[in-house]
Amino acid sequence: MRPLSSLQSGLRSVGHRAAGNRTSGLLAGLADFLLPPACAACGSPATEEVRAGAGPVCQNCRLGLPPLPHPACDRCGAPLGTGEAPSCLECADWPDEVAGAHALCLLESPARELVHALKYQGWRGVGGFMGAEMARRAPKSVVSADCVVPVPTSRRNLRRRGYNQAAVIADALAAGLNLPLVPCLERRRQEGTQTALNPVQRRANVSGAFLLTGRFRDVVAGSRVVLVDDVITTGATVLAAVEALGAGAPGAVVAYAFARTVPLSTDIN
Repeated sequence: MRPLSSLQSGLRSVGHRAAGNRTSGLLAGLADFLLPPACAACGSPATEEVRAGAGPVCQNCRLGLPPLPHPACDRCGAPLGTGEAPSCLECADWPDEVAGAHALCLLESPARELVHALKYQGWRGVGGFMGAEMARRAPKSVVSADCVVPVPTSRRNLRRRGYNQAAVIADALAAGLNLPLVPCLERRRQEGTQTALNPVQRRANVSGAFLLTGRFRDVVAGSRVVLVDDVITTGATVLAAVEALGAGAPGAVVAYAFARTVPLSTDIN
């Protein structure tokens, strides 16, 4: 039987925790009243979504993510105006290791605002929403994978942003699919942003940019890898990352992003 002093101490501890919880709840309620959580895309109230752990994205924006155009190439997702795989002009020269490329939505409003909030405005919680939503709507090729690998960012971006946006998304995706997160890629260099470059320049800019960490080679070997990024544009980053993963001899690589730009060929102009 526990001594009376021990019981009293335990009761006081429980009482203090309960009081602390009540205080925290009151403070959280006051904060919500004074500074209600806003949607990262449209600025509308997102208090209920945040409280439910769904991230700072209101219901309207969650339901309003623009779908990708169809029909599309079943390998890279490009509109079928460029032909079906293997004759699709967008992915005709992709290596055999790339089993496919998928995205949750089109990079148009409100998806564009969400990507911008995650990358440039410090809304890390948006990445959690993206990854969870990607897990909920993942294609079979992603669900059946063995591991999730985020595309790494540069040290400069990591210092400025405080996190790798692709890793935040990948972490939530891996948790949602109950798959291991394997941060096996490192970024060796970055020659500026990809934003203003055409497809040929993009490939040259990221060629050789990634390196497979030696201690993860056995994990990657023979595995079906999901390569995660925030946006797929021309596929240049995907191909550079797949090139690095090739040192570990993966069984297949499936690229999966929150959003993508289409039609891809318009970036040439």
